[in-house]
Amino acid sequence: MASSGLKPNIVTYNALINGFCKNKMMKEATKLIDDITTQGLVPTAITFNTLIDAYCKEGMLEEGFALRSSMLDEGVLPNISTYNCLIAGLCRKQNIIAAKALLNDLGSKGLKADTVTYNILIDGQCKNGKSRMAEDLLNEMRNVSLKPNHVTYNTLMDGYCMEGNLKAASNVRRRMEKEGKRGNVVTYNVLIKGFCRRGKLEDANRLLNEMLEKGLILYRTTYDIVRLEMLDKGFIPDIDGHLYNISGMS
Repeated sequence: MASSGLKPNIVTYNALINGFCKNKMMKEATKLIDDITTQGLVPTAITFNTLIDAYCKEGMLEEGFALRSSMLDEGVLPNISTYNCLIAGLCRKQNIIAAKALLNDLGSKGLKADTVTYNILIDGQCKNGKSRMAEDLLNEMRNVSLKPNHVTYNTLMDGYCMEGNLKAASNVRRRMEKEGKRGNVVTYNVLIKGFCRRGKLEDANRLLNEMLEKGLILYRTTYDIVRLEMLDKGFIPDIDGHLYNISGMS
């Protein structure tokens, strides 16, 4: 690039860093920060956030937090995306207490949590088998004037389904619909799989038919779960065109 008289700009470097990170070459990506400053360029929040996200996804939280400090040294202020990456990394390590501490510390940094922040924490609690605490976070969202989205509700429903609390999962769906959000493909797939795992085939079949009536297409993996459960119980699944339906069940 230099030999052709062209000089890389920060967008070029950010693209290179992203490419290295996607190939899990974080050390090489990190070295580019020195190149950026040598070229007289200023790294941006995107530069650092890309690296922090990559390190956190690999479970290298110490490096992720060190980069947050490097941001400040370079005069780049961490933003909510920076903290979302760190919170997600802590949740993957099941360190929910530290993740919540970061959430509570946002105000002192002049930042506000967004829906993504809470979705990350809700997912972390659910994967840790604490869906009830995840629902507390849903309630907390309202207190800070944040609107839950489909990801929020579907994550919580999935958490309850994984714990076998189908009543709570169904209540979350009703709550979602009461607030004007209709269930989407993910909603139905989560609930259908949950009912099948517990052998509640009539409920799964009811949801399946409801889903098909609304023109929503069942995931193949979910259909396979339904099919295996049906066969195990002596029922025969039928295929109707591109959509899947179950017959022979009262």
